[in-house]
Amino acid sequence: EIMPSLVGSEMCIRDRLIAFLGVLMLTPDPVLVRLADADTFTILFWRGIFYALGVLAILFATYRKNTFKELKNIGRPGIWIGLLSGIGGVTFIAAIQYTSIAKVLVIISTAPMVVAIISWVIINEKPKLYTWISMLIIVTGIYIVMKGDTGTLNVMGSSLAVISIIAGGYSFALTRKYSNVNMVPAMIVNALVVSGVGLAFSSSFYLPFDSLIYVIAGGILLAIAFSLITLAPRFIPASEVAMFMPLGTIFGIISAWLVINEQPSSSSILGGSIVVITLFFHAWYSSKLQTK
Repeated sequence: EIMPSLVGSEMCIRDRLIAFLGVLMLTPDPVLVRLADADTFTILFWRGIFYALGVLAILFATYRKNTFKELKNIGRPGIWIGLLSGIGGVTFIAAIQYTSIAKVLVIISTAPMVVAIISWVIINEKPKLYTWISMLIIVTGIYIVMKGDTGTLNVMGSSLAVISIIAGGYSFALTRKYSNVNMVPAMIVNALVVSGVGLAFSSSFYLPFDSLIYVIAGGILLAIAFSLITLAPRFIPASEVAMFMPLGTIFGIISAWLVINEQPSSSSILGGSIVVITLFFHAWYSSKLQTK
């Protein structure tokens, strides 16, 4: 009786570690984009290529000769997931170029709430009362974060971040809907969308060596991070995956502060604290209810 309990405990830890590592791997991404210091579309083009190669390498290492079979299995839903998450990725990078990393990460961290609403529409998972209350508090926090946006560029950045979470929210809801299918290969579609946008709008594909190193590092981190994040909902409830998102926001803001000296504004700190604390307790309470 003791051994099954130990095995179950180890699996529980492993499953949560998958989600945590996925979020943690995303932490330096905004900083790497800022350090690349290049044209947005040029970054998107190369980022998408190395992202796709990274996911393909992970799939090949995992499935070997069955890699293309896994790619085929995603079907039309997987293509939609890839397209939507790709749009989310493009608008995320654009948002970072227009406004502070702190603002973008705080807005992005509301994704679990967006997923809750979209899941209600797509797969009829009606949010609980405590979720609606959390949403109202989060909207207040986001209002405080965006209150300091006095310039057109900042408003543009915040708007792009909102578009990113809506597109990503639809993608995540569809991933939950088709949780019986391995959707990691759909991240290649995601990467191709990102690279395709860069190809269509970039005036030059040249990147200095230093910039290219940052972009390559970002692409590899994305491949690993999104593979883990896409896998996590297959093993543990999505609410538990979401519980790690606020940690990613905190780590991301701190890394931007330490590495590129981008100090968050007082409105970002106050509003971000409201959002992150609310998200954490919402995910914790949701997870607690599901284990009863």
